[in-house]
Amino acid sequence: MAIRIRPDENYDDGGRRNPPPPNPGGGGGGRGGGLLVTLLPMLLQVFRRNPKLGIILLIIGGLIYYFGGCNLGGFADPGQNSMDLSTGFTPNPAKYSATEIYEPLADNRKNPLPNAVSLMEYAPRIMNQGRQGSCVGWSSSYAARSILHNRATGQKTSFSPSYLYNQIALSGCNGTYLPDALETMQKGGVLPFEYFPYDESSCSKQPNSQEKQAAQQFRIRGYQRLTKGRSNSSSPDMLAMKQNLAAGGPVLIGMMVGGTFMRSMEGQEVWQPNNRDYSQQGYSGHAMCVVGYDDYKAGGSFQIMNSWGPEWGKNGVGWVRYDDFARFTKEAYGIYPMGNAEKEADVFAMEFGIVKNKGAINVAFEESGKNTFRTVTPMKKNEDFKIEVTNSVECYTYVFSMETSGEIFTLFPYDKKHSPFCGIKGTRLFPKDQSLYPDEEGKLDYMMILVTKEPVDYVDVAAALNKVTG
Repeated sequence: MAIRIRPDENYDDGGRRNPPPPNPGGGGGGRGGGLLVTLLPMLLQVFRRNPKLGIILLIIGGLIYYFGGCNLGGFADPGQNSMDLSTGFTPNPAKYSATEIYEPLADNRKNPLPNAVSLMEYAPRIMNQGRQGSCVGWSSSYAARSILHNRATGQKTSFSPSYLYNQIALSGCNGTYLPDALETMQKGGVLPFEYFPYDESSCSKQPNSQEKQAAQQFRIRGYQRLTKGRSNSSSPDMLAMKQNLAAGGPVLIGMMVGGTFMRSMEGQEVWQPNNRDYSQQGYSGHAMCVVGYDDYKAGGSFQIMNSWGPEWGKNGVGWVRYDDFARFTKEAYGIYPMGNAEKEADVFAMEFGIVKNKGAINVAFEESGKNTFRTVTPMKKNEDFKIEVTNSVECYTYVFSMETSGEIFTLFPYDKKHSPFCGIKGTRLFPKDQSLYPDEEGKLDYMMILVTKEPVDYVDVAAALNKVTG
């Protein structure tokens, strides 16, 4: 008997439907294999337990929680002069689809969000990218990376768009891909503006070895795409964006722009597209940084930091209504938050549970050993359920199970696109579009939940466990 996973039959690809909240009172990165190897005997002992009934839920928390471009003229409204504004976001559906997906928190009933959030206090001053199609460098390095750094340190630093953009620019400095920028920031970091000045006339200058070494200290921890529906969806997940922003994580977007988004937005606070805008005729891609939201602004809007100077919008910032944002945005990425200099570090606390899909009923557990629990009453075969996790600090969560043959396998992440990172603190019901269930074989199921501070190679973990069981 084993725990299996399958897609939710009633899941709506066009939107996100979390199960109802449980009844109250019920009860890509680096490796961390060294510590796990020392724990293999304990893990195997747990897997070999043989209670008569129930599902074994092994929660390993504190034991392994170690701290160890192109120029876009667009089309102009009648009576206006056209205005050249440089953009440079090149959509790439294949790269976007290959990016890890954010595993969202449950909805607002379980994780209340503020009505409005803004990260502009941490943003550098608004500048203009000029004639170069380098908006990806400006939104990623200059805007998002600076906001993360300033919020985490209490400083006021800005990071160079050229240091990042010059390494990944397409031919002729005509734009680039957002996933390439994020990957570069994660693996290689960025440099402060003062050490790598911006030159709109050229993107040929490349960082030397000393500059690359210095940039390592300014790497981001990671990133995820924020999409709703199943793994091949490209529709931006508004709730996921709000969750990231409320946790201090700016959101990078690739948006189609033109028409009234251009010159007509000079001095305007909220973008009001007309019918011609909705046709997106003459539109092109532009990368920007979402720095906030307000549920009451023009009926609900996202706050966007642009790279077209303070003349655009109000001091370089504009608001896009939620419905318009969903229509024009092609890609959205959340960058892992990096803390807040004004707050003390949270104390580690992790809570787990199982919630049946039908009726949203919490499954009761009883302790059967150290960090080991079993259900008070057996679950029905083929009964769908999800795991409920509440985390107080950033962590990575993995779920394993065992075949009747004794082979250990990974339940979550259920593919390479789904991220184990729980960087946004709160309560999750996951997997978001899949459910777990006990299969038809046997009378006993085992499940292990592994929580780490740093990412591990879960394929290697399962392989190492299986090697020892031999």
